[in-house]
Amino acid sequence: MQLNILSLDLEDWYLSYDSSQIHPDKWASLESRIERNTTIFLDFLDQRKQKATFFVLGYVAEKHPDLIKRISDVGHEIGYHSYFHALPVKQGAKTFEDDLVRGLELLEDITDKKILCYRAPMFSLCKNSAWTIPILLKHGITMSSSYKSFSPINHHAIPHLPFMFEHNGQYLIEFPLNRQRMMGLKIIYSGSGYFRLLPLWIIKYLFGHYTYNMAYFHPRDFDSNVPFTSLLPVYRNLMSRYGNAGTLIKLKSTLERFPFMSISEASDRLDKNSLQIIKI
Repeated sequence: MQLNILSLDLEDWYLSYDSSQIHPDKWASLESRIERNTTIFLDFLDQRKQKATFFVLGYVAEKHPDLIKRISDVGHEIGYHSYFHALPVKQGAKTFEDDLVRGLELLEDITDKKILCYRAPMFSLCKNSAWTIPILLKHGITMSSSYKSFSPINHHAIPHLPFMFEHNGQYLIEFPLNRQRMMGLKIIYSGSGYFRLLPLWIIKYLFGHYTYNMAYFHPRDFDSNVPFTSLLPVYRNLMSRYGNAGTLIKLKSTLERFPFMSISEASDRLDKNSLQIIKI
């Protein structure tokens, strides 16, 4: 069985890394293109009767609640992606939990649905932030996509395939960002700038070669006119635009060849008894 998951991190074009390049205090002064760019992706999905998981930044939900409700109402899955894109390992347990509760309450109020999915900014959970797992479980999160494969944790290397964390008899299914070892490097190929950079034939080859692929995008990936700002380094401005005009063309061709699904759909298809378990 092949699991190809389609996901989108709902954040605006100017967000970079862990918000260290442009502080959230300055976000309101920058043009928001989130509604426009997300609509491009939503229309694309609607034309193909395709569902995806949207990991929503709390800040975006606060500023654009109608957009979040629209995404949910047409049948896409809503997950949480932190409030201001801060890395959990830098937040600490209390701040992380406060952030989680604040965002989940906001999203559940907007969608009138229980939020079950979480993605850490930059797939940044690691051996130093395993303490997040009990907190996520405590607040009803049952599915996560927050680790990169091959990252070390508790004397294990994060697998390339979905696996489960176990804590006091509770289970959290993790859908990691899959990386592949090539020429001594850990290569990402399945989303965002990597997807925009790589030739289509390589993308199709890799998606077909592996039984699990986590495709992830941002609204800016579909925007061929991402603004430039002096608040970001030149290389970051250039990276935000490179290949954007061809993203939908590549994605359309990939979707035509391979079946894709949301995280919940993938979870329903998994044989839970066969998954590797990492105890926390």
